[in-house]
Amino acid sequence: MKALIEKYFEGETSLEEEAQLRAYFSGGVVDDELRVYQPLFQHFSEERGQSLSSDFDEKLLQKLDASEAKLVRMRIWPKQLLRIAAVAAVLVVAMIFLQKTNAPQAQQASVDWSKYEITDEQQAYEETVKALRLVSSKLKKGSKKASEEVGKMEKVGKYFN
Repeated sequence: MKALIEKYFEGETSLEEEAQLRAYFSGGVVDDELRVYQPLFQHFSEERGQSLSSDFDEKLLQKLDASEAKLVRMRIWPKQLLRIAAVAAVLVVAMIFLQKTNAPQAQQASVDWSKYEITDEQQAYEETVKALRLVSSKLKKGSKKASEEVGKMEKVGKYFN
């Protein structure tokens, strides 16, 4: 029975073997190790005895007709509400846009960049060299990081080839 129950849970039993299992578990004597499966097979036996009433189809159709009528009534409201909400959203956006365009523009304080301008050619050259060195160091760091990541990807790629 242990081998048969394992075969049952793997889905490999025939109808005759399943009938044997039902008979075994519905009988009085069940092995202690297999007693945990007894309620499962008892449930299957009880459910087999259940059947639908003769007027089940009629009741189901009545409920479907009633719910369909409610569904039709419910569909009308959301569509109207969505239209109203869309119009309201357009109006709010238009009001905000109009308020911003009609509001007096605050004058921004202008910065006099002429006092920061470099006039000496040697100083301009030195500042340019500093900027290029900074860019170069950032590119070297990026290049180093990229090569490290490629190395990691190559190591991982060995497993997928």
